[in-house]
Amino acid sequence: MNKSESQTVKSSTHHSNNNHSDNQANIRHVTDLLLLQQQLRSMPSLTELGYFLVNDTQKIFSYQTAILCFDFTGSIKIEAISSLPKASEHSPFSSWFTAFYSELKACYQSETSIVKRTDLSSDICKQWEDFLPEQIVYIPLSREANDAHTYESLGALILARNEVWKDEELGVLKYWRGAISYTIDFIRLKKRSIFSRLKSKKSVVWTLILLALVFIMFIPVSLTVMAPIEIVAKDPILIRAPIDGVIGEIYVRPNQSVKKNQLLLTLDEASLSARLSVAEQELAIAQAEYRRTQQASVIDRQASSNLPMLKARIEQRLAETTYAKSLLERIVLRAQQNGIVIIPDIHELEGKPVSLGEKILTLADPTSAEGEVWLAVADSIELPNKTAVEVFLNVHPDRPYKAFLNYENYQAELSPEGILAFRTRIDLASKNIPRIGLRGMAKLYGEKVSLFYYLFRRPFAVVRQWIGL
Repeated sequence: MNKSESQTVKSSTHHSNNNHSDNQANIRHVTDLLLLQQQLRSMPSLTELGYFLVNDTQKIFSYQTAILCFDFTGSIKIEAISSLPKASEHSPFSSWFTAFYSELKACYQSETSIVKRTDLSSDICKQWEDFLPEQIVYIPLSREANDAHTYESLGALILARNEVWKDEELGVLKYWRGAISYTIDFIRLKKRSIFSRLKSKKSVVWTLILLALVFIMFIPVSLTVMAPIEIVAKDPILIRAPIDGVIGEIYVRPNQSVKKNQLLLTLDEASLSARLSVAEQELAIAQAEYRRTQQASVIDRQASSNLPMLKARIEQRLAETTYAKSLLERIVLRAQQNGIVIIPDIHELEGKPVSLGEKILTLADPTSAEGEVWLAVADSIELPNKTAVEVFLNVHPDRPYKAFLNYENYQAELSPEGILAFRTRIDLASKNIPRIGLRGMAKLYGEKVSLFYYLFRRPFAVVRQWIGL
């Protein structure tokens, strides 16, 4: 191999190495550009977006200074400057940059361009070297207006350095410019006022829907509350224990119809019979002792003085015997009127000890019933007298019963379920009285309120309790 051939091989090898390094650099730039574009989409505000653009754009382009400015508000505003936490609005640089940007916008319009001194006025060029490096690229930001052929200016990103900008970099900057413009417009759209959204036809439709919803919220509706209800007897007769004793035999069954004076149950008579037997024996003894003393008083004057005391003892024993007989007569309980028997399991009652006045069973008229509602304190509303009520029983959920409020207790008490609630009674207006013992739900109607208050009454009450208003 001669000398010329050797030089040719070396030059070709050097050229291939340069191409390989350039390709790697391009791949790295493209990768960085894609990563930055992904981060760009996650920017929540224009402030964070400005800080990100002027500082992180260096990952794909080298520069000394980057400036992001906006003009969509009607005035030129410097949003961010690289390496500075916040741009000053009243500094000499801000005054010069405002005039500088106005000339750039008028000269280059919407094209990404390298700024030339010959295109600017002499006053701007005099202070150029005091504020920015020599090589500047102007990247206008804009969005497509309603008319597809016009564009709305958003601002510009200006990059400045000492090295000359390459054509390849300008091509990438054009792509980067589109991503930035889209992100700025997207963030603006989220914060745009309702008056500016009225310019869009879709916004008008949504605004009309919103106004319709606001109007609907003021429609008056009845404030209602749902509560569990049970059909109970109206003015029932309570069969109570007439004496202290033990329940003996029960002659009726639950829900059995009975006639007046029909035998219901008896108490155990064993103890009362023994008590009567003892009382009778003590009465017999007292009478015998009285007769013996009466006979002895004929010959013994001192014995006649005991006769009054013995006679009083006979009267005492006689009263005890009479009382024991009356107790035996009271152990038989009979129905005081026609009706049905409301009683739990008879096997649980037989042999149960009861005290005087303790409830044993209930005798109710099946044609006279009412509803018992336990209205929880948390669900309580103002209920006027005779307010309307709808009753939905579990056996007939599709057949509501009309009713009205009879009364509501002022003081809350524990319900059978252990919940603090107000006891409420409901009068049924229907001719077909449901069977006593049925359960369901009652819908009570209160005063007229707006639909907004109806929907947000409970959330507002919870929030008020939390914040203390």
